[in-house]
Amino acid sequence: MSAGTAAAALFGACSADQRSPSSLLPQSLWGCFLPVTGLGNAGSTTAIDRLAKLAGGKPNVAHLYASMNDHLPTAALDVIRGSGVTPLITLEPWNPQAGHNQLEFALKSLSSGQHDAALHRWASQLAVWKHPVLLRFAQEMNGSWYPWSIGVNGNSAAEYRTAWQRMHAIISDAATNVSFVWAPNAITEGTTDFTSCYPGHQFVDYLGLDGYNWGSIPGHQWQSAHKLFSNSIATLDRLASGLPILITEVGCAEGNRPEQKAQWIRDFFSVIEASDRVSGFVWFQMDKERDWRFNSSRASTTAFREGLSRWTAR
Repeated sequence: MSAGTAAAALFGACSADQRSPSSLLPQSLWGCFLPVTGLGNAGSTTAIDRLAKLAGGKPNVAHLYASMNDHLPTAALDVIRGSGVTPLITLEPWNPQAGHNQLEFALKSLSSGQHDAALHRWASQLAVWKHPVLLRFAQEMNGSWYPWSIGVNGNSAAEYRTAWQRMHAIISDAATNVSFVWAPNAITEGTTDFTSCYPGHQFVDYLGLDGYNWGSIPGHQWQSAHKLFSNSIATLDRLASGLPILITEVGCAEGNRPEQKAQWIRDFFSVIEASDRVSGFVWFQMDKERDWRFNSSRASTTAFREGLSRWTAR
């Protein structure tokens, strides 16, 4: 899922030095995507403060979406860092207004170097900013809704690996303050196996995983948290047993019964608590295609607060 250039919340306290975020973040992380409007200006942490009060605990990371042709959102990063939170940037190689059939952003164009200038610009700007950043690039490649999706625009898994490795080489060479998050979509309706897209241990710092329970609507069915995530978490465990796993996007639609979403949230926390590999999660805190927010009802808010209290106390 994407929300354009916007802010969210996930992981650990920032430092002014250039150590990798992976050396600074706690073990049980959490955060939420938040729309960028209302995030505040330098010196203001309004949205993050409101989120902390709502959830019963402060997030560790804030999540920003940006397209590759954008510039580094320094002002937003400064606000996030000023609140004691580490930014997670999802860098998307596309025009977010133009749909998924964008041949100019096919994987071949990335792997052949046609977008190197944009990547070098991002690398330089990240290096100048200096502070720890988690960078997620070309997420959910095993779906069908992005220009970089496997099978779209003639894309192959081999081209994805090459494109990722090229991006990693350019950014890691210049910006030592960046840690890299590779994030497929959970195996569900409309997705395929993601293992062939994995670029290799030396090019990844965190394994991500996105998954949404869309509820009972045309094209979707209600899915338990276990059905949505457990098999994919196990697959990531086998794929790279030495790397931490982050649920980089998660949300749940309303159910047909008042308590159904609240129970789903309880089950989600049970799923991530059951795995010693899962280090954190990022809730998609937005009423977008569905009302994904954890506080869409009093019952779901209570369930989230209770689950988060257990999670952060581990």
